Amino acid sequence: MQNLDWNSICSAVLYIIKNYPLTILLYCMVCFIAGLLISLVLILVMKKCKAFSRIPKYYNWLVKLYIPAIFIINSIVSLQLGLFWGSYETIKKDSFSISSQIYSSGVGSVFKDQNAKAEFIRGLRTVVSEINRNNEKAKIKITDLVRAYDTKYGMINQPKNRMASWLMNRYGDRINTVIIYGILNSIPDVEVTGDLSYREFDKITKQLLVLNPDDIEKSITEKIQNLLLIALQSQLKNMAGSLLMIWVILMLIPWLEFWIYTYMMKRATNRNNQINK
Repeated sequence: MQNLDWNSICSAVLYIIKNYPLTILLYCMVCFIAGLLISLVLILVMKKCKAFSRIPKYYNWLVKLYIPAIFIINSIVSLQLGLFWGSYETIKKDSFSISSQIYSSGVGSVFKDQNAKAEFIRGLRTVVSEINRNNEKAKIKITDLVRAYDTKYGMINQPKNRMASWLMNRYGDRINTVIIYGILNSIPDVEVTGDLSYREFDKITKQLLVLNPDDIEKSITEKIQNLLLIALQSQLKNMAGSLLMIWVILMLIPWLEFWIYTYMMKRATNRNNQINK
């Protein structure tokens, strides 16, 4: 999740702007005002340090361009941060419905009633039996179960919701794993975090047969929702971190140029003093 998927991010942002324009506008305005205040503070500090003053007349005029540049850069950066912040908050509110879309596209139909649920669990047990055929004492790897079941039954279909499709395209393999864990952990007081023995798996599936399909649906949807928020946080943190790094570099440029100018002026003054002596 460390590499940015710009096409997916752009699609997600367009979806958010289209569906939540006022919310995005509010967050952008809050960050924009904060950016203006930061610009004002930076400019006042630089003026106090005489960072906008130069001895050559044209150089002195040119350096004044730092003032509008600081306002423009901070405005752009603050608006982008507002967009990232607003995007996360809006998707966070909509995350359960997006997760429900993925659930419906994935295994929603197999848990619609008790008969469908029983058929699904029989299929799951058949896959486990095939995986475990050679050695019944061996641990059943959840990743192997996900791969075998997805290959045999085609667990995930593409949802119609655009945000759900983005998550599916970006994290399809992990969603399959989340669904399997969600099914196994839907039983009260059961927490499957690693590999299972055949006996443990058999015991869990027997309990699944008598479990209400609504409880299974809730367990799966909540786990997909957690994955969605983790994926979104990872993408937006990377983007915000890169943006802030660029901002810091740009804000350091006037100070670096001022330090070079001050250093050169001091050297020139010392050289003139030595000549006069």
